[in-house]
Amino acid sequence: MVDDSRARKLDGLIEEYARGRISRRRLAKRATALGGLGFVLAALGPGLRSAAAAPRVRPLSLASARQDTQPITEMTNEELLAFYDEVLPFKEILAMEAGEVGGSPLRIGFSQTGFNHPWRVEMIKSAQAEVARHPNVELVITDGNVDIRKQNNDVDDLLAQEVDAVVMSPVESAGLAPAALKVMAAGKPLVLLDRDVEVGKTVFIGQSNVTMAKGVGEVMVRMLSGKGSVVELTGLIGSSPAIDRQKGMNEALAAAPDIKVVATGDAEWIRDPAVRLMDDFLVAHPEINAVFSHAEESSWGAQFSIARAGRCADNILQFTHDASNAGFQSVKDGLFAADGNYSPFIGDVGVRAALMTLQGMEIPDLQDYEFEGKLYRLPDLPVVTAENVDEWLGKGWGDSAPPENPCAQ
Repeated sequence: MVDDSRARKLDGLIEEYARGRISRRRLAKRATALGGLGFVLAALGPGLRSAAAAPRVRPLSLASARQDTQPITEMTNEELLAFYDEVLPFKEILAMEAGEVGGSPLRIGFSQTGFNHPWRVEMIKSAQAEVARHPNVELVITDGNVDIRKQNNDVDDLLAQEVDAVVMSPVESAGLAPAALKVMAAGKPLVLLDRDVEVGKTVFIGQSNVTMAKGVGEVMVRMLSGKGSVVELTGLIGSSPAIDRQKGMNEALAAAPDIKVVATGDAEWIRDPAVRLMDDFLVAHPEINAVFSHAEESSWGAQFSIARAGRCADNILQFTHDASNAGFQSVKDGLFAADGNYSPFIGDVGVRAALMTLQGMEIPDLQDYEFEGKLYRLPDLPVVTAENVDEWLGKGWGDSAPPENPCAQ
């Protein structure tokens, strides 16, 4: 029998586990110390597993969750392994054999900017896919809610849970510097994905927005035969991806002096501002030949404006970025002329970099760069156009359908 005092303590342990605050391994160890392992095992039935799937923070492991769906992505282990094999574009980067890593249990903390956008959830999915390959590795995921203070607190929580390494995609560079410094001060590997901080880290891993946008710009130059008028719908002005995508476009246009950017506006990565800007641009610049958008949402908004203005017959070309399956379908349908292939599927690379560091392995091809720590630059993926779209359909992120082309109605 379990006395009332121990029962309360064991109930508290079960609650901690359900909320993702302790791992199954730690739960079992502490329950054993209290002499109530059988009590806990009896409680760990389907009902508790179902309830535990709801919290946004929960430790994962291949051994403990083989039959369960994983939180956030709601994918089974088998589905994640299939996703790894069939979709992930960078699985040969820092390639690692499946199986146990290092022979002892390892816990990786993953601090995500937020779960507010499917691009961010897809990054988590790729990290889960790598963890699914290693039975002794578990992942603790936190939702930063796109809030600097929350994400800093998340990293504090991960360190309190004694993770062996931290993978983080920061909501903002300067604001997450304190969290990065804490991880490094704790002697833990720190792997940053997609967005960087200017202070020390083990490695920053990301694609180049500059070279990706330059590739899209080069397609635009070719399709315009080196002449024409272009309007630019940027991402949020001042954000590093928007700055870099504009830089890449300008580098491509440097080779085509007869292509002029006649207007630029801040579309904020989304659809409604793009519609308003495009409404104005179409009036002020009737000669527009192409739209260079920093995001697919902006391109869909621009096309809506073009149709509403009765300008479909002008065949204004859409050049965009983001690499969603909906965007690739819009390429297939002829709405987009090109889509920059900026993939969220880099979480697996981050996990592998953390595991390699924990094993004392050298990460190859690291570069010194303007910030502290090292840079690992992922290679560019091909710009998706009508010529190669069939190869990429189903390999982008997300499962939503694109909006109908208003000029095809």
